[in-house]
Amino acid sequence: MKIGTTGIALFASLTFSAGAAFAACDGSFGRGWASGKGNGAFEMRAADKACVMGFTGFGSGAERVLATEVKLTTAPKSGTLGVSAKGMVYTPKPGFKGKDKFCTRSTAKTVKGQSLSGCVTVTVK
Repeated sequence: MKIGTTGIALFASLTFSAGAAFAACDGSFGRGWASGKGNGAFEMRAADKACVMGFTGFGSGAERVLATEVKLTTAPKSGTLGVSAKGMVYTPKPGFKGKDKFCTRSTAKTVKGQSLSGCVTVTVK
C-alpha cells in the first residue's frame, strides 16, 4: 500500500505493525466514489489519537477489490494521513478538536483504468 501526493505536501508511505493499536472510526465513505464525487464522513475521539478508515473498493461482496494505492489530492489541514495494512490512518494534530477534510484518488493494481475519488470529513471530538 502506498500514498502519493500532488505537490501540496510530501507524505511518506507508512506501514504500521500488526500489533499497533488504532481505533476504528465511526462512519462510512458514502456514495459517489466511482464517479469521482465520493463524500465520506467519519467521527473519532481525540483520546484515540488516530483512526483507521479502511479502503474504498471496486465492486461488492466476495468480488470486491480494495483500492490500496492511495494518492492524496487535498491534504488535511489539522492532521496527517498515512496508510496501514488495514486502511487509511488519519492522525489529528495534538489538541485538535473539530472537523478536518482530505481528498484522495485511489486505484488497485488489478483493476486497470479505473479509480475511486472523493473527500472525507473527519470530526474529532
